[in-house]
Amino acid sequence: MRILSAIAPIIALVLLLAGCSSSPPTGALSAPASAVSSDPEVNAILERSCFQCHSSTGSAPWYAAISPTYLAASSARGVLDFSDWQSYAAEKRADELESIEKSVNSGSMPPGDYTALDHSARLSEDQKQALLKWTAQPAH
Repeated sequence: MRILSAIAPIIALVLLLAGCSSSPPTGALSAPASAVSSDPEVNAILERSCFQCHSSTGSAPWYAAISPTYLAASSARGVLDFSDWQSYAAEKRADELESIEKSVNSGSMPPGDYTALDHSARLSEDQKQALLKWTAQPAH
């Protein structure tokens, strides 16, 4: 009983701090400033299927690192780095959107040798359509 009364203030403090979290409720904010798109679905698709090679936050599973395409990931970031998307000028964004549209339509991205190892990066038809809808919008 003494132990419980001794730790009760600590438990109360932890619960109080947890309840005072400054995090807004889920869905209360629009896309974060670092997001590529204002559409959360598009951001989720990009994070799952593109960020491994086209972002400095990418960390593919160990087995994906043996694909030739993934081994060239640093050059992929040189072509398109979603980590820098917010700093791209509108013209560069428009060019990248056009390139993404072509890559999605042709099926060249994500590359087959990479998705053969990392199945979660594959794009479903619905995901392709969501990306194509996003690329058709004017870049801002």
